Amino acid sequence: MSLHFQYLGQGLSSQKTMELLQKHCSSNHHNKIADFGAVFDELLESEKYKDLIVSTLEIINLSSDKTLLQPIYSAIQYWMTKLESKEQQIIVDLFLKHIEQINEEAIFKTKIVAQLFNALSSSSLSQNLFLKLLECAKKWNTQQLIISPIISNLKEFLNLWTLSGPEVLKILNAISDLIDPQDQQYVILISEYILRNISTSQEQYIKTFISFQNINQSYLKLCEITQCSNFQVIEKTQLGQLIKLVLAGDLSGASAFLVKEEGYFKSLNLNVEQYLNQTRIAKFIQLSSQKQSYSYQEIADALNIKLEEVEIWVIHAIQSQNVSAQIDQSQQRIFILDNFKKLLAKDDWQNLHKKLSALLTKLKSVQIQ
Repeated sequence: MSLHFQYLGQGLSSQKTMELLQKHCSSNHHNKIADFGAVFDELLESEKYKDLIVSTLEIINLSSDKTLLQPIYSAIQYWMTKLESKEQQIIVDLFLKHIEQINEEAIFKTKIVAQLFNALSSSSLSQNLFLKLLECAKKWNTQQLIISPIISNLKEFLNLWTLSGPEVLKILNAISDLIDPQDQQYVILISEYILRNISTSQEQYIKTFISFQNINQSYLKLCEITQCSNFQVIEKTQLGQLIKLVLAGDLSGASAFLVKEEGYFKSLNLNVEQYLNQTRIAKFIQLSSQKQSYSYQEIADALNIKLEEVEIWVIHAIQSQNVSAQIDQSQQRIFILDNFKKLLAKDDWQNLHKKLSALLTKLKSVQIQ
């Protein structure tokens, strides 16, 4: 479902409106519809849009099937664009109350609420409506209808408003409440957005990072997150120290630190095995820069794994997109084809600086000659 909306009813005439109402309302109400028709054009021509909307919502209630009156709902949403912010707020509240009370399918009601967005001129109004939409979707159990377009266009939605960090978190938490725990990809996207873009407290960052890591299977994603400036908020914490050991491929160091801080990490609901696994991937990437080939036994010893697990761990390392390798089962060897190191430590930067400095010196000497 698109949350953007075309105003199909902006040119709705009084005649068309009356035809729709008379067709889809009981004949017992035709006199009321006729009375409404008598003032419709007058309200429209005098641009009394608030009164027009109020009267139209009242008359819509006469129809037993609101879905047949979609063009009239469209017209109401168009008329709302003509109102000042204060009047829009009044009408939004009235409209939401109307939608809550109508006896229609939840999907139809959710779509009608979503279609209000383009009608609102105020940032605060659209922000509040967005939160209300999330609340309604949860109440009506229509999360799946809106969660995909929201997550897919998360940056665009948040850019609609000028928000502080806490306000963004409020919206993201409201979105997270709609996500089925089984939809792990959505959880990853929300968590990653917070880790990359939102300045939070150390406690909040750790909580989000753990949530992200508990379902994140990508070593590459872990590397990317630690390169974000926001990660600095936890660099000196126990979690930050653990991540440093993980990325260094220090398997014994990470194992010892996890034992030492067992109580703390348990309180965070940290998945110990996952961090050890990512340390193994980092270790293999580290090994790939040292030799062109390794025996299965060498890899097993370095990663502290069983011999029969070597191939699967090499595959995990290749999937991290940091290394390219070939498995030779007949020779029981792993051949390193390439190393695309994407995470540069301090020593890496220093070595790179030395190489560049040496290259510049050579270039200068060539120019002098």
